[in-house]
Amino acid sequence: MEEKDNLSLWNKVQETNPNYTKKANVKGNKITSIAPQYQILHATEQFGVYGKAWGFKSLEFDYTLKEMGMVVFNAVFFYPDGEFPIVNSVQLYKDGAMTKIDDDFAKKVETDTLTKALSKLGFNADIFMGKFDDTKYFDEMVDKYKEPLPPIEITPIDDAQLDKYINWIAIKQKDNSGNLIDLEYMRARHTLSSTQEAALLLTGLESNTD
Repeated sequence: MEEKDNLSLWNKVQETNPNYTKKANVKGNKITSIAPQYQILHATEQFGVYGKAWGFKSLEFDYTLKEMGMVVFNAVFFYPDGEFPIVNSVQLYKDGAMTKIDDDFAKKVETDTLTKALSKLGFNADIFMGKFDDTKYFDEMVDKYKEPLPPIEITPIDDAQLDKYINWIAIKQKDNSGNLIDLEYMRARHTLSSTQEAALLLTGLESNTD
């Protein structure tokens, strides 16, 4: 009988793309929050369409603790391999005096509960296991999910542009990103005709790069 890999899903979804996280301070606690839409995308990749293949059912808001400013959220989370009950709570009011109701309390508790439910399956486990507090691990994730820069389009250069480059190179001009404009910079972006190459040679800039 083939042994079932119980960590198969966990291993697929435990890593978090840092581009969809941000640091937050919640009641004095520093946490790493995850973009909800990124989590939904990640779960949809594994399970299918939200609401059909996975999500919440039997949602219920319990207002028993409203005098204390709390609302309890009860639901059942389902996905292709099963389902489980989950409970969460949220502040009903925006202020400590409990005079201003938070109009987004239902949205907030559902979003937070979704994060908690997915975490039980291993989604974004590296955050919940504290790995994002490890600078080395965080830097590794940043490097892994770094979006590549778009390729530079190399185009022919006209004489007017070449004159500008010659001047920029002579005065050691930098571009808007702080990169030094030199011959290597120019050649990475433009091609020169044989006549332009000869004109460039006469400026003496080629010999000054050694």
